[in-house]
Amino acid sequence: MTDFKLLGKKLKSLRKEKMLTLQQLSEQSGISTGYISKIERGAVNPSVKNIQKLCFVLDITANELMIDETEKISSTNKEKSYILRKEERLPIYGIVNALDFESVFEDSPHFKVNVLTLVSGMREQSYNVHSYDEFGIVAKGKLGLEMDDGNYELSEGDCIMIRANTKHTITNRSFEECISYWIEISK
Repeated sequence: MTDFKLLGKKLKSLRKEKMLTLQQLSEQSGISTGYISKIERGAVNPSVKNIQKLCFVLDITANELMIDETEKISSTNKEKSYILRKEERLPIYGIVNALDFESVFEDSPHFKVNVLTLVSGMREQSYNVHSYDEFGIVAKGKLGLEMDDGNYELSEGDCIMIRANTKHTITNRSFEECISYWIEISK
């Protein structure tokens, strides 16, 4: 979703669905009410860190916030096999010259596949916490992963299972693009 007005409408709708006021969402996320209001009006492009904070408070995934329902694969395609070309991936969010996070496959609320591309030298860190288990596999490059129990470096072909509500950060530890695939497993 690149339309900030649609993102804002969806955020406002989800906030109201959770019966939260702007002030309550602000207090729980650590983001000012004025900035959340600007997001809801589509007046600003929120950072990945702020999207993560809002999603954590709303107990939703970034996919649920960022992908418009009209962008999802039609139900008729879910009934049969199909091919999704790289250029047809649905962007979830991105930071110019840093990262792209795209939806590859979404079959149900319980199973989603995303691809994370970190540009060469991307060292910016922001923490992630998800309400779902997440299985990752590195397809290219070296992925740095920091969790409470230690720091890890994953190379091509390495996999990891990150359990729900585990705080973690991800960086690119190689001098080339790092590509990893992530499977969301909701309960």
